[in-house]
Amino acid sequence: MTNAMRAPAWAKLCLACLGLLVISCTGPATEPSKTASPAPAPVAIPSAPTGPAVAPSAASLGELKLLRTSPEKGTVGTSFTLSGEGLPAGKVLGLQWAAWEGTYVTKVSPDNVEYIERTYAKKRVSLGPVTADAQGKVNKSLTVPEDHGEIHEIYAMADGKDVARGAYRILRSVTVSSTRGPVGAPITVTVKGMASSYYQSTMAIRWDNNYTGFISTVTTKGTAVAKIRAAGPAGDHILQVYPASHAVPYLNSHEGPNWHIFGVYPDTFTFTVTKDNGAPEALTEWPEDGRVAKVSISAPRTTGSAVSSSPVAQAVVQPDSGPILSKVNLRADGLPSNADVELFWVTARGNRASSSGWSLDSIPLGKAKTGGNGSLQTTFEAPDDLGGWHTVRVYSGSKLVSEAPYYLERSLLTAPPKRVKAGEVFSIQMKGIGWTELDNGVAVTYDNSFVGMACGFNSNGNITLFLNATGGPGTHIIDIYPMIYEGHPNKQIFDFELPQLTALQDHPSLALGYRLPVFRVAIEVVK
Repeated sequence: MTNAMRAPAWAKLCLACLGLLVISCTGPATEPSKTASPAPAPVAIPSAPTGPAVAPSAASLGELKLLRTSPEKGTVGTSFTLSGEGLPAGKVLGLQWAAWEGTYVTKVSPDNVEYIERTYAKKRVSLGPVTADAQGKVNKSLTVPEDHGEIHEIYAMADGKDVARGAYRILRSVTVSSTRGPVGAPITVTVKGMASSYYQSTMAIRWDNNYTGFISTVTTKGTAVAKIRAAGPAGDHILQVYPASHAVPYLNSHEGPNWHIFGVYPDTFTFTVTKDNGAPEALTEWPEDGRVAKVSISAPRTTGSAVSSSPVAQAVVQPDSGPILSKVNLRADGLPSNADVELFWVTARGNRASSSGWSLDSIPLGKAKTGGNGSLQTTFEAPDDLGGWHTVRVYSGSKLVSEAPYYLERSLLTAPPKRVKAGEVFSIQMKGIGWTELDNGVAVTYDNSFVGMACGFNSNGNITLFLNATGGPGTHIIDIYPMIYEGHPNKQIFDFELPQLTALQDHPSLALGYRLPVFRVAIEVVK
């Protein structure tokens, strides 16, 4: 349900006129950057496939007939009619939608993952067939597909060649799941039709004029799903979804170059906090399994080596992920029979602040003995260490004979006390924070207001937050989000050290097999 403030009549008239001018074009209004990534070549993170790619025709623009859309613009999921004439009579034509497919680009090395940029590539998606009648006319009802916003070309193809072209403009829509509830009630903000170009690929959420965090839709086809929680005393509170400049609210976007897209006012909702039931229990929210890539054992990852792709002996750990101090079973076959072997845990040590930097290090996990058939079965405890991808290595003498990847997950070790006196300091402790540019920190909000970031690299995966109980008597919520620490992007992207509210669906680490959760805790301030 939307509750956007109304624009003045003159603004709506200008918006409508400019919208007609823009939609008459047959190409995208702003083409996303295609800046080349620096060498060595980064690993491109693919988004979910949206359909078969189709090569464009070599036909010149003058040879293409016009496809008309009615209406010419609308939101995802609405219907429109496609029509055209002068097409091959009686011919079955294939309709193609020109989509944008977004990816995060990273560079993976044994000691780091670097964030490079976002890229968007053109891709054709089938809209199904249509048959031209005896007069060469077509008329078909279609539904606006889930995709990035703004102008998309539509093609009709015959015998593998484009014969007609039109365009449709996807408008952005914003909804919230509820507008009433107690303190701590979840509020899901859904945005569809977010665009992919400069100043349009991120939006920002504010609560009672405080910046909460940003949302993105790089790999989710223009659809963002962000969850925040109701905060503050009983009464009305204002939730706003703003256009963003580099992931922060663009407060006067109505005076910027894309004002015709953003409108005069942000999408604004009134949420009524009905009551205070006290501090809710701590909660950890994880990405859905389908969002986290299943990476192969030989895929590039931190702490890996050439042995991963061509091991002397195959090693497997079960389970292959878990929090610190988890019990892990290791099995390896093809080792020397009746031999003593040593196990090591490969990790990183150091930080980004000192001149010495950081490097990989090995921690002994213990010794074991193989059986007469060269097999090994043993158990170890996942160290209290940095989170992310690690390698368990097996040595026979001084020779590395096998290794297996293990993912150390983040965990909320200590939640704050339920009741805290006003002004007092309380703490929150987390474990398993990583060291790469994608996972070495968290961004924190207090009552939906961004208060800062924290890093766990120098402390070997530990973050202890010390916060003051503020805001008056009653329940106050603290949410801890994944962030991107730093990167090497083009000019479009500066979303570092900020709460990424859509991280469970659209974070660059997901395609590398990382599972970064959101921690949600709360306190009750008492006198």
